[in-house]
Amino acid sequence: MASLRRISYIRKRSYRIQICFLLICLIYFIQYIKSYKNDVHFFEDTHWSNVPFYIRQIPKQIIQTSKFSSDINFSENSFIRLNPTYDYLHYNDSSAEQFVFETMPNFVYETYKILPNSVMKADYFRYIALLVKGGIYSDMDTICLRPIDTWTKAMEINRFGLIIGIEADANFWDILQGDYVRQIQFVQWTIVAAPGHPILYEIVKRIADMSSIMKDEKLNNRLILEWTGPGIWTDVIKNYLEIKYKFSLKQLKNLQEEILIENDIFILPITGFSPGIKRMGSKSIHHSQAKVQHLFVGSWK
Repeated sequence: MASLRRISYIRKRSYRIQICFLLICLIYFIQYIKSYKNDVHFFEDTHWSNVPFYIRQIPKQIIQTSKFSSDINFSENSFIRLNPTYDYLHYNDSSAEQFVFETMPNFVYETYKILPNSVMKADYFRYIALLVKGGIYSDMDTICLRPIDTWTKAMEINRFGLIIGIEADANFWDILQGDYVRQIQFVQWTIVAAPGHPILYEIVKRIADMSSIMKDEKLNNRLILEWTGPGIWTDVIKNYLEIKYKFSLKQLKNLQEEILIENDIFILPITGFSPGIKRMGSKSIHHSQAKVQHLFVGSWK
């Protein structure tokens, strides 16, 4: 009986620790986000010499990255097979770092170098590559289920600024368990973007700012999600939508159909880039809304 009470006590204590940690993280990031909301023009101020001026036109090119170039199997790569009119660009670890060095300001390159592991470098690189080149980025452990030109139904895919998908429509328990870090959370294993989009500028700069603060912190999975992953990605999109279009992420709760915001941001429901997960309303990979399947293999590690 005593041992059962002890187990119950340990579990309760563990939950209290998790709740405290989550609250501390939330307080920190709320304060951090507020510091960016004072100037309504902060998304529009930047232009770097190697980045094209932003227009709503998405290039027909696919970008992927992995540790080695030998990781590519051209005959089996679904993105190549289903999209023969698209250019295909692959970067290995070496060429990715060289790309960042050649195209980015020095403070971005220095940030890239100090990121603590390959997962975070892969996160940062996708934002940088899309900022400079635009197109479709997708992790190597994803499967293209339908040709890219069909992803936006009858509308031409290259007419938008950004195409994103919902990863999570989560409750508080999902977040407490560590499955997700935001209630409405956006996928970043697949992103479609026009080069020079203000959201891409902002996340590249924000991660650099974060890195100068967090570089000595003890690394864990949640910190990675907040620092370079879907936490910070979702926050930047949220701020942009609220500031520029007065659009709240609350309007995406239980989203069932695609939504286009001011001919700029095209948002897919959870089945778009996250089908087959059997929760939060995600439908089968065979559903007509399903565009990309993520296998969660972690081939980028």
